[in-house]
Amino acid sequence: MDTLLQDIRYATRKLARTPGFTFIAVATLALAIGATSSIFSIVNGVLLKPLPFANPDRLVFVASLNRDNQTNPMSTPDFLDYRDQSKSFEGMAAIDHSPMILTGNGTQPIRLQATLVGARFFDLLGVKPERGRTFAANEDAKDAAHVVVLSDHVWRNQFGADARLVGQQIRLDGDVFTVIGIAPPSLNYPAHSDVWVPFVFQPYQLDPSNRGAHSHFAIARLKNGVTVDQAKADVATIAKRLEKLYPESNTNFRGTAIPLQEEIVGKVDKALYAMFGAVAFVLLIACANVANLLLVRASARESEMAVRTALGAGRTRIVRQLVTESVLLSTMGAVVGTALAAWAVDAVVSFGPRGLPRLDEVSLDGTVLLFTLGIAVFTGLLFGLVPAIHAARADIAQMLRESVRGSSKGGAHRTRSALVIAEVSLAVVLLVGAGLLIRSFVQLINVDPGFRPKNVVAFNLSLPSSKYQYERDVRAVVADLTQRLRQLPGTEEVGVTFGRPLDNSGMIRTSFEVKGWAPSTPQNRHVTEVHMASPEFFKAMGIPLIRGRLYTPAENRLDAAPTAVVTQSFVKKYFPNDDPIGKVMTFGITHDTAESGKTSVTLTGQIIGVVGDVKQQDLATSSYPTSYVPFNNFAIGFFSVLVRTQAEPPAVMTGIRAAVREIDRDVPVFGLTTMTQAVSDSVSQPRFYMILLGAFAAIALLLAALGIYCVISYTVSQRTRELGIRIALGATREKVVRLVIGHGVWLAAAGVLLGALASVQLTRVIASLMFGVGHLDPLTFIAVPVCLLAVATLASYLPAKRASKVDPVIAMRNE
Repeated sequence: MDTLLQDIRYATRKLARTPGFTFIAVATLALAIGATSSIFSIVNGVLLKPLPFANPDRLVFVASLNRDNQTNPMSTPDFLDYRDQSKSFEGMAAIDHSPMILTGNGTQPIRLQATLVGARFFDLLGVKPERGRTFAANEDAKDAAHVVVLSDHVWRNQFGADARLVGQQIRLDGDVFTVIGIAPPSLNYPAHSDVWVPFVFQPYQLDPSNRGAHSHFAIARLKNGVTVDQAKADVATIAKRLEKLYPESNTNFRGTAIPLQEEIVGKVDKALYAMFGAVAFVLLIACANVANLLLVRASARESEMAVRTALGAGRTRIVRQLVTESVLLSTMGAVVGTALAAWAVDAVVSFGPRGLPRLDEVSLDGTVLLFTLGIAVFTGLLFGLVPAIHAARADIAQMLRESVRGSSKGGAHRTRSALVIAEVSLAVVLLVGAGLLIRSFVQLINVDPGFRPKNVVAFNLSLPSSKYQYERDVRAVVADLTQRLRQLPGTEEVGVTFGRPLDNSGMIRTSFEVKGWAPSTPQNRHVTEVHMASPEFFKAMGIPLIRGRLYTPAENRLDAAPTAVVTQSFVKKYFPNDDPIGKVMTFGITHDTAESGKTSVTLTGQIIGVVGDVKQQDLATSSYPTSYVPFNNFAIGFFSVLVRTQAEPPAVMTGIRAAVREIDRDVPVFGLTTMTQAVSDSVSQPRFYMILLGAFAAIALLLAALGIYCVISYTVSQRTRELGIRIALGATREKVVRLVIGHGVWLAAAGVLLGALASVQLTRVIASLMFGVGHLDPLTFIAVPVCLLAVATLASYLPAKRASKVDPVIAMRNE
């Protein structure tokens, strides 16, 4: 221990005597270690950290799979069959979502994300409440009292963390609920849940005819000894049995069970691991750079090493001393890097991309700090061993003879060159990856969304069913609201729809039949996405009419003949060689209306026009065959309003809030934004990955340039006598410049070649993140080498310029 402390004190003094070298080395390492720690904190928080549940590896997500092998909700009858017939689970709980409006707590009405869950939900997760209790076994029964469990953030933000709230009543959607518990702060499942209420199945959901209505998912806990694969096979067997019993509704639908953590993480795991791999490349480049600096520094310390060896210091002692210096350097870099990582993590958590799961769990916790410490030791050994071994292997007599002239050993020179080539190779891979993502992002943002987002303000409303029970009530609110909004200064048009583009808050996919066609079969079912939209919606959004006409306000009445407008993708799929205009569709949707005098009305419509495709989910997802029907034909209490205006958005938003408040003070406005912002938000994740990889690539390029500069600069200093002789013998200054630059460009060219070959394979890792660009994009593979060779030329120019000014007389005199 005394020897180690002595080594640390000596290393500290040596580093303090070379502040320039120490600053550059520490800054390089801090940048690389900080970036590595920040990305690891994201990977750890999102992917590696166990879910905050009891034995989370025993929890699975149960769902249907459609014919495209995509996760799909299940119907209530199917859920009951899975729950009752499965032999793999201790229990199963259904999950659905429903916005609810909190009123009467002394503030403005607030929209909450309510999660409907089976009574066993909390027991299956193994979650204990922070206060109060969770649901009892019978509290999801039809005649049970209304109870609710609040999230910790709603309890604190809306009720001031009132410890007396448990047992009191609150009003949600106009109904009275008793608060029975407060969830722990760690519970955020499903994501963004504000409150949890018992999932009470309604008679229409339990009706056997509703088996084709896929509306909710489920979670389950595996029995002891049962694996996920066994549970998956169990559910699949039940699904096959249901398909035989109910071919009309269940054909082409299968059941599946996947680990809950896998379902929560979704598709971001590959992207985050790719980012982690990229930052590891940056760390390796930084290590190579610092190793090069240490090799140069070791050359200046040859006489010191010779004297220490002559005085009896063994090779092991010298290696240990030099490695101690390198680990001390990396530790200093890690300390600064941790501060940088803390800032980066706070920025990601505050401004992270939309849809990144478990973002609130990302932090610089003990695991990340331990990882950073490990990285510090590892990098210290990685970049310190090579210079230390070179110094320990040196010949004493040779060093004493050459220390006077400061010549460099050939082995060290080759090592420095190899390190630079490795740096450039790694930089090429990062630059190619960043270039591909940049090209992909440019392609993505240039995708036509199918509407004109500029000057459109959008918002959502959710009318409580207890107060607006019938469709006529919803239609009255829509008519009043649109009239008020048209009177706002600058308003050009106001449209209403269920499920606005790029919002993912409302969507109905249903089967349909066409009059005159043979009925569809379970194996070949006609399916369309249906949106209820007012006649003004198309103008408000700027959706182009391709053929035919749009329905009119007069056709937006119950007593008018039902009409429909379809999209180009609908026509391409279902009418590739036929004219859809005039065809009559019957949708697989029924709904209740007070005016009809019937218990249910089937939605129908005659096709009168074709409009352009609209990107509903995001810009990268192909448009689904879609049908639009007049909003008043099926007036849903949850809808979106779109206002095309020439006024400034803040003024319009103020007017919108005032108009809604005048109609009903208990209905909050939510999702208020501009469609321009909605388009931007829809590409937030691709933008995030592009910025991350672009930043890593920029750091790599800078470090590679610094590495080339250091090697060429040191080479020039060692070749002063040779260059002086060349100039004395008649070599022109320009030729000397070309000679030196040529050496730097040769190193870069070797690295570019190796990096390009590696990129051909490694860029496949990010293929899933790209849009409209192949992983072998020619433009990127041409631009990156040209860029790196240009940077190498620039990095070599300054040493070359200095070499051209060598005075032969002075050079020979100094030698």
